[in-house]
Parts: sequence; structure tokens; C-alpha cells
Amino acid sequence: MLEGNGELSEEMEMAEIKRNDIEKVKELSPEVYEFLTDREKCNDSIPNGRIEITDRCYAMVSSYETAPRDDKAFESHRKNIDVQMLISGKEIIEIAPIDTLSVTEDYSDEKDCMFYSNETRGDDLILEPMNPVILMPEVGHMPGVSCGHSEKVKKIVVKIPMGE
Repeated sequence: MLEGNGELSEEMEMAEIKRNDIEKVKELSPEVYEFLTDREKCNDSIPNGRIEITDRCYAMVSSYETAPRDDKAFESHRKNIDVQMLISGKEIIEIAPIDTLSVTEDYSDEKDCMFYSNETRGDDLILEPMNPVILMPEVGHMPGVSCGHSEKVKKIVVKIPMGE
């Protein structure tokens, strides 16, 4: 669900933001699709930490408290597509084209991450359990933003290498 004007901007449509489209995950990686749709693995009892899915794809599971937008920053990646899916809780992921953002931390090849200020206002995606969002490298994203109040969430972030 989008907030604001209820539609993704043209730039975001061109960036191929995919929401609630688990079939798109299947197209990117059948193994990731199987992992994310396996309710015996992907439930509230999944432990925090890194889980190898294939020799190139992995998931990071984490639990945390959402926070106000002012406490967050945009990030982007060059080598990997992010597939983010909540197991529990609710959060906003704000998205914006990276060419509209101001870099605050240069790209780290080791971490495959670049950080940006939160001065630009992007589009809000409300992430709810078991509905993944696919974030392509050209999309800056600010995860973990609270929906009005801080809330504990559990999330899986899968990294799929570009060209997988």
C-alpha cells in the first residue's frame, strides 16, 4: 500500500518496484522463492542471523524496533537486488531514485552499500508480514521507519546478485 498520492512516481515505476508479487521473486530466483514461501522456515521462530540459500544468495534475519524517519537514512546497493519481507510487525520503507539523493557515506564494495541523507522525500511503501518488496539497485530505500509509533519487527532481507 502506498501513502501520499497513492501512486508510485514515474521514476519509481521505471525502477521496477515490485510489491506483494511473490511470483516476481520466483522469476529472479526459484530457490529464494521456495525459501520465502516455506512457512515452516519463514515464521516467527526463525533465528536472527545469516542463512545461506544458494552459493550466491543469502538471507539476513533481524529483529529490531522501528524508528522515526528523522533517525533513518536512505541506502542503496550495486551488486545485489534486495528482497525484503517482514515476518512480524509493520514498517514503512521509503523509496526514491538514487539520482535524487545526497550521498553521506561513499559506496563500500565490501558491504555493497552506499548511504544517503534523508533530506529528500520519497514514496512510502507500507510493509506488512509475508508481502515482499523487491528493491533494484537504482532504488534508494530507507527501511525500518515507524508507522506512527515504534514497533518491534522481524524481517528477512534476501540478497540476490545482479544477473543471477
